[in-house]
Amino acid sequence: MSHEENKTATRARQAATSERYLAFQIGREQYGIPLLRVREVIEMSEPTPIPKSPPHFKGVIDLRGQIISVLDLRLKLSHQETKNGPKTAIVILDLEPHLFIGVVVDRVNSVLAFHSDELSPAPNSGSAGEKSVTAIARREGKLTLILDVRAALDMNEIDAIKNAAAAAA
Repeated sequence: MSHEENKTATRARQAATSERYLAFQIGREQYGIPLLRVREVIEMSEPTPIPKSPPHFKGVIDLRGQIISVLDLRLKLSHQETKNGPKTAIVILDLEPHLFIGVVVDRVNSVLAFHSDELSPAPNSGSAGEKSVTAIARREGKLTLILDVRAALDMNEIDAIKNAAAAAA
């Protein structure tokens, strides 16, 4: 096998064993969510607020007849509150059958496939939010924090918000 054939075969094996992530920006940090959790990405629209909600819960939107709760992932991950810009987007996540949540991000970058040798376990920082970052991907000197969406969003809180949104609808 020639050197070029060997490189092609290696790339094919890596592609088959890599996992794909939606890469997005919050502040200056790049995050990734497993692509299998992403239903779609939509342009930012102002959610209808729900009274007495936590600051990171922005409200609900009507997406083709389905009410979707929208959370500001920037605030949930303890970033500073920022104004929405022209690239601000809502990522619709499929967390379990018939449970869709929208999360606000500064901008969507791309879809990336990381091979296992590009992933490192997240360091134990001792912070409350450390469970939400499961790994750190390295590529070309750039780091991508891989999120466990369910841990980042606190499913008990989402259930309460989902019930409040259903009652308001």
